[in-house]
Amino acid sequence: MLVYNPGQSDELSFPLGDAPITIGRADDQGICIPHRSLSRQHARIEPADGRFFVTDLQSKNGTFVNGVQIRRKELRPGDTLTLGELVFLLTHEPPPPVAPGQPGAAAGASDEPRPQLTRALTRVPLKTLVQAVSDPERSAAEAASAATRARERMRILQEVAKLLSVTDDLEALPGKVLDLAFQILRVDRGVILLMDEGTGKLEPRVTKTAEGTAVRGPIYSQNIVDFVLRKSVAALFSDAVNDPRLGAAESVIFSSIRASMCVPLKPRDEVLGVLYVDNVSTPKSFSEDDLDFLVAFAGQAALALENARLYRRIEQETVQRMQLIMDAKLASLAAMVGGMAHELRNPLNFISNFAGLSVGLTEDLAAVMEPQRDRLTPDSVRDVDEALVCLRTNVQKINEHGRRADALIQGMLQHARRSPGPREPVDFNALVAESVALGQGGMRGEPLTVHLEAEYDPAAGRLELSRAEVGRVIINVVDNALYAMRQKRQAQGAAYVPVLKVRTLARQEQVEVRLRDNGPGIPLESAARIFDPFFTTKPPGQGTG
Repeated sequence: MLVYNPGQSDELSFPLGDAPITIGRADDQGICIPHRSLSRQHARIEPADGRFFVTDLQSKNGTFVNGVQIRRKELRPGDTLTLGELVFLLTHEPPPPVAPGQPGAAAGASDEPRPQLTRALTRVPLKTLVQAVSDPERSAAEAASAATRARERMRILQEVAKLLSVTDDLEALPGKVLDLAFQILRVDRGVILLMDEGTGKLEPRVTKTAEGTAVRGPIYSQNIVDFVLRKSVAALFSDAVNDPRLGAAESVIFSSIRASMCVPLKPRDEVLGVLYVDNVSTPKSFSEDDLDFLVAFAGQAALALENARLYRRIEQETVQRMQLIMDAKLASLAAMVGGMAHELRNPLNFISNFAGLSVGLTEDLAAVMEPQRDRLTPDSVRDVDEALVCLRTNVQKINEHGRRADALIQGMLQHARRSPGPREPVDFNALVAESVALGQGGMRGEPLTVHLEAEYDPAAGRLELSRAEVGRVIINVVDNALYAMRQKRQAQGAAYVPVLKVRTLARQEQVEVRLRDNGPGIPLESAARIFDPFFTTKPPGQGTG
């Protein structure tokens, strides 16, 4: 068994039988690896009486056995064969198969794909992408065509780079990326799959065909996608249909994939998704140069996707924070209106009550005056009746407008008060951490680097509470702490290091949140008033209490 890249993530094994086998980058080689350090026909391995001999076929970069360049030499088990930059190991037997489900068995080991070429997810230098132009084995026409293609690839990479700064629409970006891939590669179909931030599952986001026809169902090989994600490499499959490891893969059989390339979209440590392209008509239609370009292209695209996702996340957090700030202001307004209502309702109640009593007194007065009418002159009776009517009308209006004023105050209270939101089970530690982060993210004023010391008690668990109200309280406390530490930093200079300590504690019947900063502290004369609505020690316009 000849093992390519032994011990690496892209390790491949090639059985050596009773017939000679050639190794090179040409399509007609027994072992074809499209690597630029290999000659088209680099070396031949021949069996003889149970032994194997390797012969160099006048290769450009030479053939080495255990580090020594050779023309022809016997290969023994354990020998290292180096062809150009590629390393092989001759072993006695293939690794013993591990039954699926047994310890040590990889998921899907029975149908593990066998790529022709893999690439690590590293930044590909521009020199590598255009190196094919100066390949001495190319004819003048081939070199000119390669130069044109290299220039076009540089243009496409520049177009992708532009998306880093101008595109913040996460919905439209995958389609733009796939369109650019179709402009430069011989691609029949392509798909971008992205991780769903809610479920963590890989979902097709955009699918495209060269003909522009509608696509029904998945067009990608799930085996290939799983392989590049598991190995964290880009992979090229020269003839997927005839790959013995993919022969049983339903997606390959039904889709008739002849050649494919797949690369994870991984800008840093987190995988955002996968870019998959294939050709359904021509086997071995993708080259090593194509894979190198796709790695560079996917790296730029992944950064653009990460930027768009970050922009959307910041936008959502900004909206959420502004909503919490508005809730806090409305809560303060409700406290103010509540205090005013209490002060106004007392005299209004007295006015309304006494007005109601006065209505009754006018009726009593009219009843008392009735027997005395005969003793009064007609003019006096008329004056008394008019006075009683005016008195009755006036006290009724006083009572009516008193009730109207009370209704206006009630309306102000209802307008100022916002629904606290439903009470629901919430991960308490996660809510505190999220609220602290929102408080720091919305820091106003000059930038301030704060050392955060967080200690969350796992026993706090999930609690039934109003997420909006509790989050608003924590954000307000963090905002005040940041303001205080900024004032101390301005007074003491760079020697002062702002520290914010956050801690949750689970008690028997309750939980505690402790937030402590190393700012100047609260003066004793102010401590007694910290719960007074609209009390603040900040300058005008910087605090509402």
